[in-house]
Amino acid sequence: MSTTLGVPDTLTDLLGRRAAHDPDVPYFHLFDERITYSRVWQESARYAAGLEAHGVGAGDKVCLIYPTCVEFFYTFFGALRLGAVPVPLYPTLGVEATANIFRDSDAKVVVTIGWFRPGVDESAAAAGNVRHVLEPSDLEADRATPAFPNMRPDDTAFIQYTSGSTGNPRGVVLSHSNVVRTVEFMAEAAKLTREDVVVSWLPLYHDMGLIGCSFTPPTTGSPLYLLPPDLKSPRTWLELITRVRATFTVSPDFGYRNCVRNIQDTSGIDLSSLKQALSGAEPVRLSTIQAFEQKFGVENLITPCYGLAEATLAVAIWPRKTPLRLDRSGKFLSVGHPCRGVSVRILEGDDLVGPNVEGEISVKSPGVMQGYYNKPEATRRVLSPDGWLRTGDLGFLDDEGYLYISGRLKDLILLGGENIVPADIEEIVDHVSGVRYSAAVGIDSERTGSQRLHVVAEVREEATEPGTMSRLVREIVQRVHHGRGHRPAKVLLVKAGTIPKTSSGKIQRSRLRQMIAKDELADRILYGSGAHRE
Repeated sequence: MSTTLGVPDTLTDLLGRRAAHDPDVPYFHLFDERITYSRVWQESARYAAGLEAHGVGAGDKVCLIYPTCVEFFYTFFGALRLGAVPVPLYPTLGVEATANIFRDSDAKVVVTIGWFRPGVDESAAAAGNVRHVLEPSDLEADRATPAFPNMRPDDTAFIQYTSGSTGNPRGVVLSHSNVVRTVEFMAEAAKLTREDVVVSWLPLYHDMGLIGCSFTPPTTGSPLYLLPPDLKSPRTWLELITRVRATFTVSPDFGYRNCVRNIQDTSGIDLSSLKQALSGAEPVRLSTIQAFEQKFGVENLITPCYGLAEATLAVAIWPRKTPLRLDRSGKFLSVGHPCRGVSVRILEGDDLVGPNVEGEISVKSPGVMQGYYNKPEATRRVLSPDGWLRTGDLGFLDDEGYLYISGRLKDLILLGGENIVPADIEEIVDHVSGVRYSAAVGIDSERTGSQRLHVVAEVREEATEPGTMSRLVREIVQRVHHGRGHRPAKVLLVKAGTIPKTSSGKIQRSRLRQMIAKDELADRILYGSGAHRE
């Protein structure tokens, strides 16, 4: 079997070459089914014919609302081969939010499956621009294979919608070149080879799951094992790693944290085959890494990475089996040097800053997007004419060029003239016994002209007497004050699942601020503290 096939010009080229060279080699395994490259290639041609029969042609937008399934791949690559533009979407965004994306993306066709169909139909009716809502059975009839257009590297490959952690999702337009060059340097940075075995539970509508885990392995022929993202227990993930002797996996921090919290019995779990477990998509906590590695008997396994949808995905990946690096304050973990071909600079306003000075991270790379779909003003605000992308993330480079991520520009909390990173507060609160998950936000105060710190904490036991709740609030206030020098103005203990998150697990702090301001949390609050003055 070939390991690498050279750098293809397009994403369809990547799959086509692999299917031609290694037709009977499995692209991925899913629900104990072995799906070969040739099968995906053949079925994608069939699905392309079905899409064409429903009026889809080059440039048309095709929204995909699927769980993790083989039909996703057939539809995605079928649309690509027609020159159409796939738009993968989160299945449970809600009717109104989904309709907004249908309109925003100019979707002509939506493809989904039965159990999502009622909501999709409702969204399509509200959007007004969707001509057909289709299911796999509509695409699987045998028809003549279409005449496929020749795609160019600068043609649009697909549109990936941002997770909406700081506002409404936006459509990130990615060219074929953006994608194939990114997966090439990602495979190189992660040292993926044919000998690696990849396991992923990440959703296919998210960049880490789609680009990182599903499009990167074909560059080297690494076998891929997929799991659905709605795992009832994180043990399923670790058991699959054990069974197939996986060498590589990826998760946001909360995935590793869930394993630590929810797997009591580690017998039967053997992670010794793993060479690297990347952690990204949300703040990477050293405490999570240490707790996971101690519990499951591994060392130097979880490594931080950094990327964003607007850069296709990766910016920096910490190398395998390399001791982690903290900044000189001991507070921030480095995500490594930028990947090959990626440049990073740090800005204060429009001015460059020197080493060890925090500012906004700006990136230039082969993966930097073409722009936000139909949003020229929003594109101009973040993308300069010479290709530099303002990420909205805060960070710094040290004297040796290592990159550190310190926060999100829009999420900073201003308390008494000091900028507070929410993740610092959340790290403290999450370690309080009885707290399941927390979020910290700043609420503007007209009286002080600053902000007031609000902490929202999901509790582990909802049927707890008020006296216990009161003690939990006091402990949260005391620990935050001791750790960061500020007392929360308000602490709200809420039911599990209250804190709004994106499809990738990031806290939607802008949405949480709105919910607090509009009193939308009222029916979720189990106990609320009074105001504590700074």
